[in-house]
This record gives sequence, structure tokens and C-alpha cells, in this order.
Amino acid sequence: MQRRSFRFSLVVLFSIVLSGCGVRFAYNQLDWLIPWYLDDYVELERHQETLFEDRLQAYLAWHRSDQLPRYAVFLNQVADKAEAGLNRADIEAIEQQTEVFAEAMMDRMLNDLIDLLATASDEQIAQLFQRLEEDNATYRREYIEAPPEKQRKQRFKEVIKYAERWTGRLSDDQVGQISDWAGQFELMGPEIEAARLAWQEEFRRVLALRKDRVAYEQAFRTLISNPRFGRSDALQEKLDHNSELVVQLYLELDKTLSQRQRDRMVDKLRNYAEDFQLLAAQS
Repeated sequence: MQRRSFRFSLVVLFSIVLSGCGVRFAYNQLDWLIPWYLDDYVELERHQETLFEDRLQAYLAWHRSDQLPRYAVFLNQVADKAEAGLNRADIEAIEQQTEVFAEAMMDRMLNDLIDLLATASDEQIAQLFQRLEEDNATYRREYIEAPPEKQRKQRFKEVIKYAERWTGRLSDDQVGQISDWAGQFELMGPEIEAARLAWQEEFRRVLALRKDRVAYEQAFRTLISNPRFGRSDALQEKLDHNSELVVQLYLELDKTLSQRQRDRMVDKLRNYAEDFQLLAAQS
């Protein structure tokens, strides 16, 4: 359960959006989807459920009124750039802004997470780490034990599926570009597993401090503020290499988009922006 695992609403919302459901429908279900997601990890007591529900409603109200209008502006700006063709500076700016949004969500929910987990019993902590170990076992099967070629093939399929949601059917040349990318992608399974385990062990140590509120809160904030906790130099090198490959792939694909593909992508961006505007207006 690394840092991004705390971003409940972002994970749930965009996983549903990208799977084909309407963004407005998905967003309006977050008040029950997020507790459902959390319940997979920790079964809350009644008083914890009350605390969580109160904080969740406040969080969703803030997100709808404060963040969604920003998302709408951002997506329309991305659509403007995509219409003309993306360059490296555009992609870097998009990545930076996306991280700003993620940071804002994390900052807004951090106090609530600290308060909620401070009330956890030893049994609940054990339940949480049992579920994390199940996640770790799944990760090992998919990204360590699976043959490298199978992993690369899966990456290839995932990128094709994702790209075609935005552009429609890809050409043979575009599929070839993605195939070349998959062949150069540095597999990171063992390195990421080591980072996951290091993070989880530190998280366990932080939670063990929860009866000492000052030490617990300080340790919690320190861990969350360090997204690179547990990363080895080898992992960071691979992450940097793969990040550059992704940028190169974006640039190469953008140059090959047909007008129909580009129009489809721009329309989807503007439709999402409109959805966010309409959702914000419902606050």
C-alpha cells in the first residue's frame, strides 16, 4: 500500500472512467464506492464508520466544488494543445499539473487518514497487513514470477487498449510503435517489490506509534511526504528510463495520428471537461 493507495477517490473514479462508465455516473457513486474499496482492507467499527462517513462527505464536497472546476479548465487546455499537436514541453506540463492535483487530494485527506487510523485496533492493523500481503502475493505472480515476455506482452496489450479508448482503432504502424516501446521497457518487478515491502514495513512502524499522537502524526506525515521512500538507485534508474520512453512514445504516436483520431481524442477531453463542469455545478 504505497502512497498512491491513499488516493481513494482518484483510484476509484478514474479506474471506472477508463473502464468505460460515464464520469458523471462514477463520480456520483463515490460516497459508497470509496467505503466499499476501504472495506476490502479494514472492517471498520461503528464509531469509525461514522467518523469516516462524516469526513468523506466533507472531502467529496470540497473536491466537487474546488477541484472539479480546475480539472475542467485543465482538460480544455490539454484539448487545445492536443488539437495542435503535443510537444515535449506540453507533456511535461501535463504531468506536472496532474501531480499538483494528486498532491492537493493527498493534502486534503491526510488529516482524516491520520485521525481514522489512529483509532485502529491491533486486530484491524493485522487485517490491513494481511490484505497487503495478499496484494504482494498477486504482485509477485504478475510481475516477478511471470516470464519476462509474458509481462511485456501484457504491457503491450494494456497500452493498446488504453490508447484506443482515446483515439479509436490504431493503425498497424502505430501498433508497431507500441510494440517497439514494450521491447525497450525495463521490467521493474523485483525492485518495486523491495520498495513496496520497505514502505509497508515503515508504515507498520508508524501505525505502532498511534497511542503516542505526537510521534505517530509526525512519523505519518514524514512517510507520506517522501514518495521515494524505499526506492533503490536501481529502481530509480529504471523509472527514469521508462518515463522517458513513455514521453517518446507519446510524441511518436502524436505525430502519426490521423485527423479522425485526433478529433476523437480532443472530443473526449472536452466531454470530460464538460462532465466535470456539470458535476461542480451540482455542489
